Amino acid sequence: GEYEEEDVDADRDDVLEDVLALKKLASDYAHPEKPAEVDATTFGRNYFNRASAPHIEEEDIDAERDDILEDMLALKKLATGYAHPEKPVEVDAAAFGRNYFGPQEELEDTEERAVALADAMALKKLAVDYAHPEAGVTTTDSTEFGRN
Repeated sequence: GEYEEEDVDADRDDVLEDVLALKKLASDYAHPEKPAEVDATTFGRNYFNRASAPHIEEEDIDAERDDILEDMLALKKLATGYAHPEKPVEVDAAAFGRNYFGPQEELEDTEERAVALADAMALKKLAVDYAHPEAGVTTTDSTEFGRN
């Protein structure tokens, strides 16, 4: 009786705590831009920066750390751009590109393009003549004649 009800109540409380923790975890995952909430009484000890810790870092490690931090900032910017496609794209004014397909292709295909345009104009004239038989035929050569 009473003992079983207390067990059920304790189990229900445990499940509700788990659900609330999962809800907070899902909210943090869906909104990485929100700041982390830390309890003021939380503390930790840093075993690496204490006064008695031996200093083992060298200059090459500092340079490597700087490179890693630059990469991390670039990845953060990329992730932010991916997560927020509505944000405008920032472009450096000194950025430029080269069109590898424009001038060279134009020089090679100029003759082919001229032939294709002439064929298209002839087909257009033929289609207009076919669609409008009421339009008269005109000629500029006075020696041409026809019989009805």
